[in-house]
Amino acid sequence: MATVARSRPRWRCRCSAVGERGSGPLVVKVGGGLLESGGIAGLRRACDVVSELARIRPVLVVPGGGPFADAVRTADACGQLGDELAHRLALAAMDQLGAVIGELLPAAEPIDALRAPAALGLLLAAPAFAGRPGVPESWEVTSDSLAALAAGAIGAREVILLKAVAGVLPRWPSSEPPFAELSAGRLRELQEAGGAGAVDAYLPTVIERTGVSVRVRAPGPDAAPGTLITPS
Repeated sequence: MATVARSRPRWRCRCSAVGERGSGPLVVKVGGGLLESGGIAGLRRACDVVSELARIRPVLVVPGGGPFADAVRTADACGQLGDELAHRLALAAMDQLGAVIGELLPAAEPIDALRAPAALGLLLAAPAFAGRPGVPESWEVTSDSLAALAAGAIGAREVILLKAVAGVLPRWPSSEPPFAELSAGRLRELQEAGGAGAVDAYLPTVIERTGVSVRVRAPGPDAAPGTLITPS
């Protein structure tokens, strides 16, 4: 079977605010929506960002679920799999996307536990999170919250969620620009009012619990800084 073509970064990423400088490890989620919206080229743009950040500091990559997680959602809706099984399958779906990301980041070390990488690591979600206390088995918890939980577990203070959106919007669809900055509490208020759907519903709780800062942004050389979500 043909493998995904590998490429080296051709540009310098604009790693503004979260991730630009820092002395500790950084967690970067590569969202599965990038594969759905832009194919392998969409994932490659995100992996270029990761490669550039890894030149500055250790980076732990957390894969999203994308179309693989969507398949689990569909099966759960049709067959009522139950929370425990759906959770295990969703973690496995993240690892399916992780296998694709691994082809684009051949230097990444596979990591099967919540620990900081020496340089660049790719988290294996199923062994890292299966049966872990404090992780609700619910569709309110996606790879967004798992990336923030991973950051808290490894001592990282910053998370970047690379997605196929420019940031957190007041509502979707919307022609308004994304928020530049939000507190976790304000994000929760927006979600309870039916907005801010770019991230999962559990993320405000995780941010408050761990104290990490999360930036939601799109990859690409000309991407805007996105939205910074702070604990308070």
